[in-house]
Amino acid sequence: MSTTTPPQSTDQSQSTKSYSLITKGKDCQNFTNKVKNQKPLFVLVIGSTETALIPGISAAGQNTEQLKHTPALDADFLLFKKDDFKKQLPISPNGIPSPAIISKAIIDLLDLDIYVVDTGAFIKPEGNHLSLNMGPAKCLSTGCALDPIKSSFLFQKGEKLASSLNNYPYIVIGECVPGGTTTALSILCALGINAFDLVNSSFPEGNNLWKNQTVKDALLAHSNLFPSIKKNPLKAVEYFGDTMQLFLGGFIKGAQKIHLPIMLAGGSQMLAVYSLAKKLLGYDPSDTIVATTSWITNDKNAKTKKLAEMIGAPLISSNINFKKSNHHGLYAYEQGHIKEGVGAGALMITADLYKDIPQEEVIRAIENLYTVMVDHAYTNPHN
Repeated sequence: MSTTTPPQSTDQSQSTKSYSLITKGKDCQNFTNKVKNQKPLFVLVIGSTETALIPGISAAGQNTEQLKHTPALDADFLLFKKDDFKKQLPISPNGIPSPAIISKAIIDLLDLDIYVVDTGAFIKPEGNHLSLNMGPAKCLSTGCALDPIKSSFLFQKGEKLASSLNNYPYIVIGECVPGGTTTALSILCALGINAFDLVNSSFPEGNNLWKNQTVKDALLAHSNLFPSIKKNPLKAVEYFGDTMQLFLGGFIKGAQKIHLPIMLAGGSQMLAVYSLAKKLLGYDPSDTIVATTSWITNDKNAKTKKLAEMIGAPLISSNINFKKSNHHGLYAYEQGHIKEGVGAGALMITADLYKDIPQEEVIRAIENLYTVMVDHAYTNPHN
């Protein structure tokens, strides 16, 4: 576990507004006005990429073998009642537990419906979910992350699922794809957006140099593929991306057809998905925003606001923080660990939009669940 010593205080009062409109404020405000007081469906899309197995790329597990289990463990933690979850949550190399703790606490607090889609994880969840049986994406260095048949299938499945969810007022859609900020960087650059040094990392110090070099090497080695990407943006994901990106590209297209509002829950990864959807549609997706945490927007090793502005994405950020938390694994977020994942930021915003739940009550629910998880030693490494 982290050795950080947080301030010893139990006062969780907050003086700031629950969320901030970071870019395209009018679009963000229109979205929040439209969905206010309505109960969304939470969709978690999980997947894996062999890119994550490159040492130093991902902090979504204590080592590369354990991070193969991370998406399935996070999904099962959300799907099962906490007393029925008998496994151990993933932790980072620095001993910080999965942000699924944040998400689970809010899902339970709001009694949200959950729908999990496995687009191609190394390990399948045990809980009830939709499995597309695609398997993990290959490393982006191959220039052949996914074959064309898989790509087409994933996109069509995403489009079909969105088209079937018109009984919900809006969808909050999160992800768990270890290594996903690196594949996000790769498809952004492949789509013509110079995102080097702009994307986030789950490491507190960032890993831009290593991430940048990995992506640059891949794109240079396969520069012959760029003409086909220009003709068809989906090829960027097929060559250099991951399964989640393709699925959500289709999902957004399907949602546009039925005018279904979407809150894309995440930072760099969802900004990349928004950019992909925009390229595919030829216009800004309507009633679609990206929602994240203040740990992402305040990340000194990235430039999230600048990236959102370059893409033209409406970005909203939760202002909930753990500055006064006595839990080391939560206070560590203030030092740049983890920052986001499994829909955490968007769900914290949803607590305000749906039920006007005060920030201190949201924090209390998260801390209470964290206490239970520590008491049951679920934050130990997966065996």
